Amino acid sequence: MVNPTVEIDWHYPRTALAQGYLDTLRAGLISSLVLFAPRRKGKTEFLLDDLLPAAEAAGYLTVYCSMWQNRSDPLAALLAALAEAAKPKTLGAKLQHRLLRPFKKTSLEFELSHVGKVKAEAEFNAKDGGSQAQLQRLPELIDSVVAASKGKVLIAFDEIQHLAKPEFQELVAALRTTLDVRKKTVKTIFTGSSRNRLQMMFSQIKAPLFQFSQSTDFPELDAGFVAFMAGAFKQATGRELALEQANAAFLALGSTPGLFHDAVERVMKMGGVDIAGVAQGVLAEAREASGYAQRLMEMRPLDREVIRVIVARAPLYTDETRTRLALAIGLGGEPLSARQVQVAVERLLAEQIIYQAARGVYEIEDHQLGEWLMAAPRMMGAGDIEGDEPLAP
Repeated sequence: MVNPTVEIDWHYPRTALAQGYLDTLRAGLISSLVLFAPRRKGKTEFLLDDLLPAAEAAGYLTVYCSMWQNRSDPLAALLAALAEAAKPKTLGAKLQHRLLRPFKKTSLEFELSHVGKVKAEAEFNAKDGGSQAQLQRLPELIDSVVAASKGKVLIAFDEIQHLAKPEFQELVAALRTTLDVRKKTVKTIFTGSSRNRLQMMFSQIKAPLFQFSQSTDFPELDAGFVAFMAGAFKQATGRELALEQANAAFLALGSTPGLFHDAVERVMKMGGVDIAGVAQGVLAEAREASGYAQRLMEMRPLDREVIRVIVARAPLYTDETRTRLALAIGLGGEPLSARQVQVAVERLLAEQIIYQAARGVYEIEDHQLGEWLMAAPRMMGAGDIEGDEPLAP
């Protein structure tokens, strides 16, 4: 029997992974990490439910800010998160804070009263996210957070790739300068879901955050996660999922915990235990909602054909490939120039459809799009040639 009074914990803890990241930062050789994983792979849940609680238990004052919280003005969201973290947490600390610390008017508004906080947040909502006045608050607020801590601060920046846009470069530069001189006390974790934009921010020589942080792939979940979810499902419903089928469903969903959560929730509502069948429906709906077919149809014919070459893992710039690309888009038997191919590659990079995995090697940015393309026998749309053989790798 299911006990309706028992609240079931659906969060799969990754304690060892969180501790490993903290140990790396604590060792002092590096002060920052960049974690990459595609969307719905569990990065945010890991930050909020594993890493930040572990950091707080280790004596860190933690700050969390998603760069998607205020997409038009991410600086406003960051300043608000820092201001909240810097607020005294006890009555005694608040009184001491008032009496002993000299404040500027803006700082006083951040930290003394509910009314003041509302006023400060109204100021944060100014459209000019790169204004000098707001940027000057960044180091002041981080210093306030450090002062409120026991000497250790961990700031988690979620979806940091949003700041790769040109309009946020001044913010990124200010962030680099501010954090660079505070590495001993302020540790940082960045997460991102776009390899291309993370490369633009952390790997290019001219980027403001070049070599500031060590990049690593966020590890995939495995059969342990599936078994945990099956156990929670049994607690919730009294029904039992076959682990072999559940693992197969998880793999069919690209080992994406967000989609697996969707499938488990649907089985709970529908009844039964057919997780494999439900997973296929969830995957089809996710691909349909992503509009992959429409996206391809709207592309230039050459861009579509270049994607075909990349999916087939064929070399892009050989005479044979450039000839076949010319035929595919109806330009006859003369090969395209290398520059024409490169322009298409640059468009696909700018649109975040592909990323550069190595020199001259490109991959599909969205792993679900990549899997859909691999599974599709043909890519639809203008530019296909009847009877055309797939490009050999």
